[in-house]
Amino acid sequence: MTLQDAIDFINASLAPAVLITGIGLLLAGLQTKYSTIAAVIRQLNSEKRSTPSETPTLRRIRGQIDSLMQRAKLIRNAIFCFYFAVFFVICSSIALGLGSLQIVNSSALVFLLFGIALLFLFIGLWHATREALLSYRIVQLETCDD
Repeated sequence: MTLQDAIDFINASLAPAVLITGIGLLLAGLQTKYSTIAAVIRQLNSEKRSTPSETPTLRRIRGQIDSLMQRAKLIRNAIFCFYFAVFFVICSSIALGLGSLQIVNSSALVFLLFGIALLFLFIGLWHATREALLSYRIVQLETCDD
């Protein structure tokens, strides 16, 4: 192994490391948001149980719960995709390491695994973006008059 091989290996290893760190930050934010939404849903369900039946307030609470459940589902899907993206980035890094050690001829495998990781990352971002757009609807429901 030459010095240039070591430099190439280090350069190739940086992209997965940076990608895993970025996805980790996205996951931390989404999991916090998911926990907050779950707490609000619990609070609204408690309020719903104590509200007399078929009042405008009850209808508003039901609408908020439905919208929050949609948001929670989108966040769950995004988190799921981000975890799979991390998994496939790690797999591509392992394949890269095996290839650099001449154990496996893995260039096609590395590209495939890294491509799958990017696909999951983009799908997760799509779900997170849809959730952000939907969040405005909840604000509208909260501010409407009874």
